Amino acid sequence: MDDSSDDEQFGLYNLQTLHVNTPLIHSPKLSVKLDWGIGNFCYKAVESRGTDIHLVCGSSMNTALAVAYCARQLNVNAIIVMPKETPSSICDAVRLEGAQLILFGENWTVAESHARKLVKRNGVYVPSADHEHIWEGYSSIIYELKAQLGENNPPAAIVCPVGGGGLLNGVIMGLQEIGWKEVPVIAVETHGSNAFQASVVAGKLVKLPKIATIASGLASNSISSKSLELSLVHPVVPFAVSDAMAADSVRLFAGKKFIDKTRYMYIYIHANYLLFFFIIFRG
Repeated sequence: MDDSSDDEQFGLYNLQTLHVNTPLIHSPKLSVKLDWGIGNFCYKAVESRGTDIHLVCGSSMNTALAVAYCARQLNVNAIIVMPKETPSSICDAVRLEGAQLILFGENWTVAESHARKLVKRNGVYVPSADHEHIWEGYSSIIYELKAQLGENNPPAAIVCPVGGGGLLNGVIMGLQEIGWKEVPVIAVETHGSNAFQASVVAGKLVKLPKIATIASGLASNSISSKSLELSLVHPVVPFAVSDAMAADSVRLFAGKKFIDKTRYMYIYIHANYLLFFFIIFRG
């Protein structure tokens, strides 16, 4: 007898309402994808504890926006803590989702510390990267690639932006799970927030003394310990670029001036990052 099913199908349907599958297209046009990692974490929290909870987040700009959106979609309350100097457009976006916004502190470290203090009995703190449900959500990107590229047609490489490491962990785990274990991942950071590169070079976790980058989605002074662990079992190349290079890449793509000289075939932009997620085509 199959016990699965109605509940599982219902659960899958509800989770997928948070996201849109991104088609891979043979062109330099950008495709935008909602945050599978944070969405999966929020969905799992509601699935296990019901809607009588509130999500609390002060982890990063990207995470905060994703949590506000997911909370509205899942019909739960959310408390978002951001630094006092957060741009008004970001604050408006959070409020538009119906979340309670608190502006506190001069930077994300202080904001996150305050946010964690607000977690009460029915509260769930949403981290930006360091949780298995986040990695599980991001790993689904690789399953989408497999479905569209074909099992026997893996990409030559994947270029992945790195902040706290959640996306990187999910990408590597997905590659391992589907058997694309030889596909290298180029882990790109900006100078001033290259905690992963510093950790790989040192052979241990490194916490940067300060963050200095305009790439707000990558602004993290530390990396998930899982990222360092996975770098030992999968081909990963840490690579840091300047803020100017990151900004130029955005201008090139937004202005549709990208010239395909290196055979970048499939393009994915992760929300609010100033770097892109590429799948490099073989051939």
